[in-house]
Amino acid sequence: MVYVFLADGFEEIEALACVDILRRAKVEVSTVSVNGTSTVTGSHNIEVKADITTDDVNLANIECAVYPGGMPGAETLSTGKNDVPKIVAIYCAENDVLVGAICAAPLVLGRLSLLNGKKATCYPGFEMSLKVLLLQVRE
Repeated sequence: MVYVFLADGFEEIEALACVDILRRAKVEVSTVSVNGTSTVTGSHNIEVKADITTDDVNLANIECAVYPGGMPGAETLSTGKNDVPKIVAIYCAENDVLVGAICAAPLVLGRLSLLNGKKATCYPGFEMSLKVLLLQVRE
């Protein structure tokens, strides 16, 4: 199962293009609302009905987690009241499960110190969220 986490303000194309491509490839994917309701509003005011909420996330069957960018969506994934996106990121890192963080969303991983010793890229201006990585790259 691939989980694509959606918080209000997510970048629609970064989330939905991933979902579209994965579903065309017959990969099982669920969009996950982190705001407690099934409806999530993207950064361009497009409402999306998520497949599940974070209450339905099952770590036992996770094959990949996707964190789309967009603001304030990526910030909410990192610092919001719902800890499931962070718990999933840590679980994935500890269990060698694939994680994709797009555009601004690497800040979720960087703030959890999950990018130590890894190469990553992010939207310009979010480099300080990856400060551990940047220090290692410059050494």
